[in-house]
Amino acid sequence: MVDELGAKVRQRADEVRRSHRLPSVILGVGQSGKTLCVEGVGLAEVDGGRVAAPETPYRIGSITKTFTSAVMLLLAERGELDLDEPVERYLPGTAIGRARLRQLLSHCGGLQREAPLDMWATMRGPTGPELLASLAAAEQIDRPGKRWHYSNLGYAVLGQVAERVTGQPCQMLIDRELLLPLGLTSTTWRTPESAAVGYRLDPYQEQVHIEPDMQQEAIGVGGQLWSTAEDLLVWGDALLGGAPEVLPAEVIDAMHTVQVLVDRRRWTSGWGLGLILERTEDRILSGHTGAMPGFLAALTMDRSSRTVAVAMTNVTRGVPISQVAADVLIETPAPTEQDDEPSGLAAPCPDELEGALGRWWSEAEETIFTWQTDGLHACLASDPDVTGSRFVRDGVDHYRAVAGRLQGERLRLVRDPDGQVVSLGWATYPFTRSPR
Repeated sequence: MVDELGAKVRQRADEVRRSHRLPSVILGVGQSGKTLCVEGVGLAEVDGGRVAAPETPYRIGSITKTFTSAVMLLLAERGELDLDEPVERYLPGTAIGRARLRQLLSHCGGLQREAPLDMWATMRGPTGPELLASLAAAEQIDRPGKRWHYSNLGYAVLGQVAERVTGQPCQMLIDRELLLPLGLTSTTWRTPESAAVGYRLDPYQEQVHIEPDMQQEAIGVGGQLWSTAEDLLVWGDALLGGAPEVLPAEVIDAMHTVQVLVDRRRWTSGWGLGLILERTEDRILSGHTGAMPGFLAALTMDRSSRTVAVAMTNVTRGVPISQVAADVLIETPAPTEQDDEPSGLAAPCPDELEGALGRWWSEAEETIFTWQTDGLHACLASDPDVTGSRFVRDGVDHYRAVAGRLQGERLRLVRDPDGQVVSLGWATYPFTRSPR
């Protein structure tokens, strides 16, 4: 299957390259932490005739924001900052202090798109002090939380907040917390010697022009990184829960939770904390795109099948790179049950839950409580695939739903004088053994 998939992906890469007149295209797909294939076609450097290879680094632009988001959520999990606090708490005296960190992560803080500097004319980003000095002139173009408006400035501000609370540049935090433990040795802030050269297509003749190699400096937490398809597949799997020792489930869930709608008419596109969330037919795809002078990139993920797809090219404009990555992902067969590793037997059910498992009724609806490998679960008997919930212990005879239906609500075991479980209370609703 892998060889057949590789041939299809390579053919797709070549079709995209030819139809859009691209110097090169890299496509990759992985599943459940395993790289299925990475295919490169075309030239990473036109003048030198250097062929694009799977290990060739490309600039990934705003996919960098997914790393910055993850670091901010890790800091929040540790209590080093609060995502629901305004910028003013951490960077006092700016003109944009009302926006909350959570809103900046989801591009609904109402900030102008770019820093009030001439970096896109000079192609040089500001130092940290220069960026902070410019915030006095930054514009709040709308009320925080009112609507989605993409803002590179918002992520630059997040980088400065991270540095203010930790005393370390955000880039160093990303290196230490993410790149190093995940082994992403080909993901770098500076241009690698073996990197692809970025080009601009000439609209009037069959020719390309070399784009400048922009160094974003303090703005770089929103778009500076270079990477390879292999590294991005590893990173994508981590964003799907494949490396819980680096990114815990709480961070993954938060990043995939919708914060704001982008497409308000059809509800097909929204934003989580650092991730684009798009509804495609019967599934929700998450990820991010990247665009820098000379480069386009896309990271697309399907959480339900733990599939990751990557697409990269070395041109500034001219190809719907996000759709290319999504097509590769959708055309990748979902894993079959026999491909999954056996999960093993569940730990013995705690004595405390004896008498609590089985069928219970509330408001004429039947709920089934079971003990599984990862603990106590419950689901509606009428729709078990959709209504599943998982609990963790929250004290004697108390459990809390940490995933699924009624997440966050407490479950209480009610006992008679002999200590037998006679009823349950979940979100204050009584559950009894027979309908009533």
